[in-house]
Amino acid sequence: MLLYASTITNLTDARYFAAREVNFLGFNLETGTPGYLDPIYMKAMREWVEGPAITGEFSRSTATTVLEAADFFGLDAVCLRGTHYLDALPMFEGRTLLLEIEPGVGLAETERIFEQAAPWVKWFILHFSGADAAETAAWQNLFRRYPALLQPEVAAEQLPQLIADYQPAGLLLRGGEEVQVGVKSFDEIEAIFEALERV
Repeated sequence: MLLYASTITNLTDARYFAAREVNFLGFNLETGTPGYLDPIYMKAMREWVEGPAITGEFSRSTATTVLEAADFFGLDAVCLRGTHYLDALPMFEGRTLLLEIEPGVGLAETERIFEQAAPWVKWFILHFSGADAAETAAWQNLFRRYPALLQPEVAAEQLPQLIADYQPAGLLLRGGEEVQVGVKSFDEIEAIFEALERV
C-alpha cells in the first residue's frame, strides 16, 4: 500500500515519515497558503532523508509556474490540489503527477474527473470516509479501475475495515506542527500505522 505524507513543515516529521518508509513526502511550496514551507527548508530537509519521492504541492499557481518550480527544485513528483487544473493536465505529460480532489465531490463527478484526468495522473487523492450501502459497490469498482490514495476521515480503529472494504491504492497522511523544535507527539499517526499493521 502506498503512503503519502503531506504538508511536511519540519525535519522531525520528514525524518519520522521517511523512517516509516512512506512513498512520498509532500511540501506545500505556495506562499500565502496554509502549511506553506519555504523551499529553502525543503531543500535542507531533503539532505536528511532518503527514500520518499520529494513532492511539491500546489493549489493556486498556474500550471506553467508549477512546472518551472518542479524543474528548479528538482522535484520527484507534483501534487495538484483541485480540479481547476483539469484542462492543464496535458502540460504535465511525462511527470509523476498526483491530483487531489476537493472534499464533497460525489461519485458521478469523481468518476468523470478520473476518466478525464487518467491519461496524465498517476494517483488520485480523495477525502473519504466510506459510502452508503447503495454506492459501496460503485466506489469499489472505481478504486479497482483507478489508483486512488484516500485521506481517511475515520478513526484509526475503523481504518482496517475501510481498507478491506474499498481496497484503495494507498493512504494520505498529513504532517503537523512541532510542540517545539525537534519535539512533537506522533500518537495519532502511530495509531494509524498500528491499524495498518492489522490490515
